[in-house]
Amino acid sequence: MSPSPVPPSPFPEKPVVSTVRRCLTTLVVTATVVAALAAPAGATPILADDDYKWFYWVGPLLVLSFIGLLIAIGIGYYIKVLRPKRRGRPVT
Repeated sequence: MSPSPVPPSPFPEKPVVSTVRRCLTTLVVTATVVAALAAPAGATPILADDDYKWFYWVGPLLVLSFIGLLIAIGIGYYIKVLRPKRRGRPVT
């Protein structure tokens, strides 16, 4: 049996710390890539042109729809997961 190439750490990382670090790294990298790819689109004059103001009405509609979706997800999570836990019933 050959020895391990990397000796085990005397202080192993907790799985929660590793998971949080991995999630934060993914979030930061994704946000950086999106910001880098979206920056040229914001620099073009087409967004401020008078010929394209006809589609500005959809922005508030999309924001309100997204907020409604988040509220619906939160209510559904409460009904399906949190409320049964507090009442002592098994969660499926």
